[in-house]
Amino acid sequence: MTHTLLGPDGPQRVRASQALLVMALYLAFALVLQVEVRLGLTSEQQGLPLTVFGLVGCLGFYGAIRSGLNLHLSEPSLTRPQMVYSMVAVAWAFAVSGPARGATVVLMQVILMFGLFGLPPREGRRMAGMGFLMLAGVIAWRAWGQADPDETRLDLIYLLYAGIVFTGVAVISVRLGHIRERLRHQTAELKLALARNQELATRDVLTGLTNRRAMLEQMTIAAREIERHGQPLALVLFDLDHFKQINDTRGHAAGDRVLQRFGEVAQGEIRAGDVLARWGGEEFLLMLPRTGLEEAWRCAERIRTRLVALKLEGGVPGQPLTFSAGVSSCRRMDQLDAAIEAADRAMYLAKATGRNRTELMAGPGLSDAPLGAAA
Repeated sequence: MTHTLLGPDGPQRVRASQALLVMALYLAFALVLQVEVRLGLTSEQQGLPLTVFGLVGCLGFYGAIRSGLNLHLSEPSLTRPQMVYSMVAVAWAFAVSGPARGATVVLMQVILMFGLFGLPPREGRRMAGMGFLMLAGVIAWRAWGQADPDETRLDLIYLLYAGIVFTGVAVISVRLGHIRERLRHQTAELKLALARNQELATRDVLTGLTNRRAMLEQMTIAAREIERHGQPLALVLFDLDHFKQINDTRGHAAGDRVLQRFGEVAQGEIRAGDVLARWGGEEFLLMLPRTGLEEAWRCAERIRTRLVALKLEGGVPGQPLTFSAGVSSCRRMDQLDAAIEAADRAMYLAKATGRNRTELMAGPGLSDAPLGAAA
């Protein structure tokens, strides 16, 4: 029953529930209006058109929301048209309610309070002013059409009370607007802080590359994907040659700049789907999904050639910055750790055989033919 009346979860469900709440309130208002008729405070001829007017409007707004017609409008919530329609009904009620008309000012206040939570402060003040002018217009019309000065004076008192109510609503609208704005700023600041925390949790602070913990998570996801599609996952482990001597002779600030520069060079030579991480110290790990050994080796060689061509000062005087790299691959998720170890052994082999070279190590499930080393 609830699903039939309100529809599926989402903004439309909220709008439908609000439209039904307005309809329930108007039904209560119509009931009170009929009580006035029975007590002789107003006539059936005056009360019936107003009742029909209100119910038709409520059903129309609810139908527009449940059918989705409101989604084609600039204001899908229909807050403004519902408020204007309801204020017209209340002003009409003031005109026909006889001695009980003063109570309708309360209904105008209820309408404005509903709008406070869905309209910006300027619109809330505008609606309050509109309601006051409607009531003033009805009072002027009553004064012009009746000869009893006491009734006119009483209407003016009602208008003064209404002015107090509408002024209060306008003030509350401004305060709520300030509160909403402050909450928006706080929410934006919280989102920014969370994004920064996420960045710190997944990025190496010095180089801006993926850190080791995040890289392990991404490798697990990538290994699961390549296993599902029967494709290889290649790994390249880099170690900057003689990096300790850079720190010892030129200082840690120079070492930091070298690490950052290597990250920039390597990032410029890899594909969008590849992931480069700072693995630890002067070691970097490159993950190449859906890539065989030969292609991974060529990628490492492009980075090595590019780095040498830049002639960045290395740890040995007179020699450019170079690295030793090891390449391995796997085809299943349970082979990932072994593939990392194989790349590590290949990297140490490159160091042991002269540095500034890339070595291949047959990892688990390796089907690519080894290419040896490059120097």
